[in-house]
Amino acid sequence: MSRRPSLIVEAYAGVRYPERPLRVLWRSRWRTVAEVEHQEQHPDRRCFTVRLASTEGHQDDTRLSLCYDYANDAWSVEPVLSHPPEATAK
Repeated sequence: MSRRPSLIVEAYAGVRYPERPLRVLWRSRWRTVAEVEHQEQHPDRRCFTVRLASTEGHQDDTRLSLCYDYANDAWSVEPVLSHPPEATAK
């Protein structure tokens, strides 16, 4: 069974870790977190919905769900749809 490389996230740690993500290594490039749109605290993890800053020469709206698992000291990621598909009226 192959193991996915762990996600690398740089996060601010104030009173606790993680307070908020600052940068993420996404698709082999460091991307700055432009905005934390939402955050949730669960007993076993802390999750953030973030919007990444646009890169030089590329305007995009990349949004990710980043979750930090306390027991495994590891981050996970899921892309978030920027614009949910709208129902088409017939």
